[in-house]
Amino acid sequence: MMDWTTYYYSVIDSTTLLIAVLGISVVLVLRDLENRWRWFCVVFFSDMVLKTSASLISRFSALYWHNIPLQTACDFLAALFSSTIIPLLTLYLLRCCSQEPHKSFLWKLILSLWGVSAAAAVGDLLQRTLLPGGTEQKRWLILVYLLFTAISLIISLIAVIRRRKQLSKLQFILILVYLLAPVSIMLLAMELMLFIDQGKRYLKQKEELANQKASLAVLQMRPHFIYNTMTSIYYLIEQDAPKAQQVTLDFTDYLRKNFTAIAKEGTIPFAEELEHMRAYLAVEQVRFEGKLFVEFDTPYTSFRLPPLTLQPIVENAVKHGVDPDLDPLTIRIQTREVKNGVEITVADTGPGFGVKDNDEPHIALANIRERLEMMCKGTLTVSEREGGGTVVSIFVSQKHD
Repeated sequence: MMDWTTYYYSVIDSTTLLIAVLGISVVLVLRDLENRWRWFCVVFFSDMVLKTSASLISRFSALYWHNIPLQTACDFLAALFSSTIIPLLTLYLLRCCSQEPHKSFLWKLILSLWGVSAAAAVGDLLQRTLLPGGTEQKRWLILVYLLFTAISLIISLIAVIRRRKQLSKLQFILILVYLLAPVSIMLLAMELMLFIDQGKRYLKQKEELANQKASLAVLQMRPHFIYNTMTSIYYLIEQDAPKAQQVTLDFTDYLRKNFTAIAKEGTIPFAEELEHMRAYLAVEQVRFEGKLFVEFDTPYTSFRLPPLTLQPIVENAVKHGVDPDLDPLTIRIQTREVKNGVEITVADTGPGFGVKDNDEPHIALANIRERLEMMCKGTLTVSEREGGGTVVSIFVSQKHD
């Protein structure tokens, strides 16, 4: 989904693109314009067209096409075409002052600085595309690009001010405007880059912390659950050997999926989470035979979610809902496709739990809610079920990739 910053920059780029195309058209139509100025304007506006086109393609690729190579290449081209504005303006400045570019130290210096900037942009592109985990590494090369481009701008500004007497008033104002606009954009870009980098670090730390909490929850499985399961298997071996074998398989599958979830860093297919939950419930239904019933209504499974999302919710329902003195517990799991995502509901007929209950289920739900928000722009809400019990509703966005 397009946020306000993306929308803002898309409007700016689209407006700039329209102005550049209009500028080329006007320059080509005017007959009394000096050839030197005409071709400079054509090249300058063409550079703007290429730069803004690359920026727009990159932005739409990130939003809708999810084509990382195309996005990376367009980011590179946008940076490259943006940096060529300074050499173009320097060339025009020297021509206006009747100086030969190949004899000018200013021109050679600007070209050298531009070469370093271009090399840094190419290096950043290679780092992001060829090196393992390149997109996750700190992009120090882009900082080199910004630094040398900023130095070029400062030198160009000094050169224009020193040659102001050799320029007409209109030429002086136009060159200053063209130079100062990139300076403002450059400063804004550097601020945005630092802000985005800090934001990414903060979110990554939060995600790592949430994953550590989830892993810790797996490692701290309730001892009495393991003990009771093993005891049930022990007695079933004598009473019903085939059932004992099935429970052993289900319990093994549950343990394997639990420990596999620790190694998962991103989202997983819903089908995997569903299998994990089924394995857990199969074990619990044997332990609480006649006291626990499960209903599945999951026609839609083509989506992803964080590991250990549903299983802890169902485990909480069983822990707080199965009681020999209460009616049998029924748990119903449903999925349905909604606008922009999927809704999952886990409803139970148990007594529910409130603020005064043990903090453990609330901690588990808070951890799940945090990981849903960070990893797939999801939400989790808890409400009372009509007729008694609890309903946990999860929304998973389909636009998070």
